[in-house]
Amino acid sequence: MAIFGSTLLAAGCETADPTSAVLDNAYEVADPTQGTAMTIYKAWWSVALFPDPVAAGQASDAVRVVQGTDYAYALLAPGWDPTGGGMPSTLVPVRTAMRLTANRGDVLHIVVSDATAVGNCSAGNPLSTDDAAFIVERIFPGDFADATYDAATCTATPVAGDAGTD
Repeated sequence: MAIFGSTLLAAGCETADPTSAVLDNAYEVADPTQGTAMTIYKAWWSVALFPDPVAAGQASDAVRVVQGTDYAYALLAPGWDPTGGGMPSTLVPVRTAMRLTANRGDVLHIVVSDATAVGNCSAGNPLSTDDAAFIVERIFPGDFADATYDAATCTATPVAGDAGTD
């Protein structure tokens, strides 16, 4: 009976290996004479937050995820050096062009670049207004709490604080 039970358990789980994801920043490392590098400030896929910045040409540590299929969302920080401290002056929300699938026991590589993501206006590929609103209001609301984001221009405008009424 014990052998039968363990066989069913193994068949139901398919594998004992954890499912994980890695964020790959496929933007090229910048040549100082040609412009600045693109850092991924943070990202989200399904139920997993990638909270640490990933510099151009680098990959994140693996994060445990659940199997599934979904878009990945990220905040790009053009020209920001994560080793310099401070917050990025510009954040550009993007999402992968296709839904990505993590299978049980596999490592999903979430590759972020202008070829694999939608939303970077400087690449001529802005998000729709609805997609941008979803990302800034639902995925990364804290990063845009004091700003309104314009998807057509990839700019965030600070919102004036409420001065109150008399």
